Amino acid sequence: MTLAERLNQIPVDERFGVGILSGTSVDGIDVGLARLRGSGETTSIDLLAFQTFPIPPAIRARILKNCDLNAARLDELSQLNFLVGELFADCALRFLKRHRPQRVDFIASHGQTVWHNPKRETIGKFRVGSTLQLGNGNVIAHRTGILTIWDFRSAEFVFGKEGAPLAPHLDFVLFRHPTKNRLLLNIGGISNITALKANAKKDDVIFFDAGPGNVLIDKAAQRFFGKPFDRDGKFAAKGRVKDDLLRLLLQEPFYQKQPPKSTGRELFTDAYFQRILRLAKGLSPNDLLATLVALTAESVATQARKFVLPKMPIDEVIVSGGGAKNKTLMKMLSEKLSPARVMRQDELGDAPIPAKAKEAVLFAALGNELLSGKSASMTTPALLGAISFPP
Repeated sequence: MTLAERLNQIPVDERFGVGILSGTSVDGIDVGLARLRGSGETTSIDLLAFQTFPIPPAIRARILKNCDLNAARLDELSQLNFLVGELFADCALRFLKRHRPQRVDFIASHGQTVWHNPKRETIGKFRVGSTLQLGNGNVIAHRTGILTIWDFRSAEFVFGKEGAPLAPHLDFVLFRHPTKNRLLLNIGGISNITALKANAKKDDVIFFDAGPGNVLIDKAAQRFFGKPFDRDGKFAAKGRVKDDLLRLLLQEPFYQKQPPKSTGRELFTDAYFQRILRLAKGLSPNDLLATLVALTAESVATQARKFVLPKMPIDEVIVSGGGAKNKTLMKMLSEKLSPARVMRQDELGDAPIPAKAKEAVLFAALGNELLSGKSASMTTPALLGAISFPP
């Protein structure tokens, strides 16, 4: 069978796609099955099943080690690329066995980001940036027997863009409103913003990574309390924000950079956290956590005021990701973004999908766009994703 014949076997008007990813927090593998009708901004999307799988501790530790520039090893990165592919394939197969869908047309895998640096460096006569997501799509296609789409970020780099954040495509398709100006805020390891004015067109969308979401908060919870994260923001709630330290931390140059822009663990590293600890010498663990929560909230609010409010007022702030469960963070966001109404995505009456499944659905939607021959990039004509066929 030729390549064209294999592609022609995939339905056009309705597709069933499995989206799979592990986020910046490396706290689990999300798998979601979506039914997608049509393509582009009129795509109809229904979530049919969703599940999160834990990452084995030994694998998580090795991933986190190799996100650190000073600790990463070439041999481990190469091995992890295939190991993460095997892990994702295993999760996909377990998901399919449990939910038993009648049909799956494709898997769309974001993989696991370990490095993302869109800043161009001159090497010889070339200027290049780079991004690296582990989890080889050929492994997933081979193990599952299902066409797999992966490597969603690279195509934008050819156009001199950043390849992230990717969420604005789904935000635009599902959350734009005819009369309300909305700011979609996803707080995972990194915070990212999508601003949609009422009745927005694609060219109207403002989007960018805002900086640390949970990444620094999680590091502090792990160091001082032996917990993977500050559940409900309870540790931070017992502390007081140290304004002098907060002002120092807000001097990070990334917050002043004009969007679109993206970042990740390659900036907010263990070494970055150690510098914060030196600046915070003498602070109680609770006060440090409160200050780091305030950093996440204030960095978002400052950039919303600087980059969004001059172009549109904000009626609603819709928060998803793990940070939406942090009550202390949500309270701070409500105070700093007033008079906009700040809410968790699941509190939104017309939310088309549950917040926990948003990123899995995103990658199913991105895969659907590639198979439709359309660009899901917000700023370029790039076709996002590479295809691996099963044997």
